[in-house]
Amino acid sequence: MQNWIGRSAGGLALALCLAAPLAQAGEPVFGGWRNLDSRDGAEPALRDIPFAVLPAAVASDARFSIYDRESKRLVCCLQVASAELDDTALRKVYQLPEQWVTDLRNGRSAARPWPTRVYEMRRIGELVDYVFSDAPEAYSDLGGLLLPADARLLPDGSVKTGATYRLQFRSTPLGDDSSALDRFTLQPAQGAGKPVVVEVSYGTY
Repeated sequence: MQNWIGRSAGGLALALCLAAPLAQAGEPVFGGWRNLDSRDGAEPALRDIPFAVLPAAVASDARFSIYDRESKRLVCCLQVASAELDDTALRKVYQLPEQWVTDLRNGRSAARPWPTRVYEMRRIGELVDYVFSDAPEAYSDLGGLLLPADARLLPDGSVKTGATYRLQFRSTPLGDDSSALDRFTLQPAQGAGKPVVVEVSYGTY
């Protein structure tokens, strides 16, 4: 799991705005996130920048909880800090390496569940000083599942946010020991509703 991100502070709220309808009110939005750096040698070098990967456009102040998979906790919050970002902004403004632009577009998936919309995020609330597990195989600090800010994790591991969803997780290696595609599936606990699928890609740089 090495060589995915750096871990020092930094941030930038420059962005390119793309016109798009917002997610419908009252409809929970689930997505993914990645914690990334500028490429080696970039000036200025941006460090430890969280990016959201979402299925729909969201409001400029939208907040999300992150899922700490190792500790089995939801932690609030990441808040939208930019307009929607296109690939030019990711490459030129944030100077991300191509591998991580591919991650944010979920370009390693054989069947993307949805086209990604990317935003820079800022840490607020409990997440500002939150300490993730430093166990050898832990990597929730590098990214994972985003959920509505008011979501709750139930004792059986299900997620409650309006409706209740059974949460399943699967990680698939991608060609080497340091790359993976993680898939979170949220299945409505009642009725025969369509499951929500979120994929988070981790490429090696």
